[in-house]
Amino acid sequence: MIKTFNIILADDHVMLLDGLHAILSELPEINKIHLATDGQQVLQYLGKFNDIDLIISDINMPKLDGLVLLTEVKKTRPNVKFFVLSALDDYLTINKVIKKEADGYLLKFADKDELKTAVQNVLAGEQHYGAAVKERYMESVFERKKHKHVKLSKREKEILVLLSDEFTSKEIAEKLFISLNTVETHRKNILLKTGSKTTTGAVKFALQNGILE
Repeated sequence: MIKTFNIILADDHVMLLDGLHAILSELPEINKIHLATDGQQVLQYLGKFNDIDLIISDINMPKLDGLVLLTEVKKTRPNVKFFVLSALDDYLTINKVIKKEADGYLLKFADKDELKTAVQNVLAGEQHYGAAVKERYMESVFERKKHKHVKLSKREKEILVLLSDEFTSKEIAEKLFISLNTVETHRKNILLKTGSKTTTGAVKFALQNGILE
């Protein structure tokens, strides 16, 4: 006799939810499927039902996003498996999901057979990170290592953080008690070191390459 499981599917796109429901209903291991359109609704299901085995969740959702939901589930219901299904394939997101100890991560463009296999693996107690997710992650790791020689001074990091918070150069000068000219000099050095044309580009470069965490 096949052991069956109860799962929650969470995504704010109803048509996608319906499609996932249809695909996963084909698996003999699946018993009940609850549908949620935001993270808060997932928590409500967990409060109502004690027999949930797996949550399959998107990341970008209203009310409570998938990363916050993942943290909450791992803290309060550690026995419940958590699988991320998202279109996001950047290093920062994947790294956060790994650090938060999700049981798997698959990109939304995966075919239905890969999705079924991933779900079956997770329900069997294994972790499943899709090939595309691992490829994106490793590409970013190598890219970060390539740019590891880029070093920003403590002051440059401080100014870059303030620029990322949308402070103007004048406001930064007043906040740090330095001249406007000094701020502009640091800003130009930051752009030069990171090979960026804009402050936004410099912030993105610094985050992607571990210069700013």
